[in-house]
Amino acid sequence: MKLKNVLVGIVSLAGSGCAAYELPPLSSDHPASPQGMPTPARTVSKTLAYTRADIPATQPIVDSATAQGQTTRQAAQGEPQTVVADGKVITTVPNAGQIVVEHGEIKGFMDAMTMGYRVEPPSLLEGLKSGDKVRFTIDVPKKAIVKIEKGPVLAVATNPQQAQGPRAPETAPQRTVVGEGKVIATVPNANQIVVEHGEIKGFMEAMTMGYPVDPPSLLEGLKFGDKVRFTIDVPKKAIVKIEKMK
Repeated sequence: MKLKNVLVGIVSLAGSGCAAYELPPLSSDHPASPQGMPTPARTVSKTLAYTRADIPATQPIVDSATAQGQTTRQAAQGEPQTVVADGKVITTVPNAGQIVVEHGEIKGFMDAMTMGYRVEPPSLLEGLKSGDKVRFTIDVPKKAIVKIEKGPVLAVATNPQQAQGPRAPETAPQRTVVGEGKVIATVPNANQIVVEHGEIKGFMEAMTMGYPVDPPSLLEGLKFGDKVRFTIDVPKKAIVKIEKMK
């Protein structure tokens, strides 16, 4: 009898254990609840970049092909790559690969002046001498003369100021500026000096430039490579004082 009662109890327990189990309903604050709050947006790390979009940028991202196309279009629409002008050779400086030319206005590029230019290749200087009339081509990006032709010149003023025509009388008070540079050449027969100088603030950028000298005696004793401090009379556009520097 006792054994029968034990078997009945075991069967009863097994039956109750196999009954269906129902999960309790989810509360509204549970992450899986349909009525729960939406998941907050992921904060972008300020120290780590997971994707390209995570990389902070002040400018739009442009691929290399697009950038190259923009550069090509800008070059096509920009300033001319070369300019042609006529002038007179003042002197050549073979050891510096330069030529000094007195030329008229180069429209859209430079006013009439006496200017020193780098020559590329330097062999273009061969056979040139002071007084030769030339037509020359300047490579604007290189800032160098890349072609020189001897021959008749259409319009060259003996004095650059003549190419600009008569000027109104100067009304501004006279003033001077001081620059420092290296002597590239002296041209006693033209009373000029060619100087490679740094920027002269408020007056001219760094360049190699030919200047009239007044009085011409300032040229005495100067040679290529001398470091000098010079004073320019702005209304006269001439150097009126030269000091050698040690």
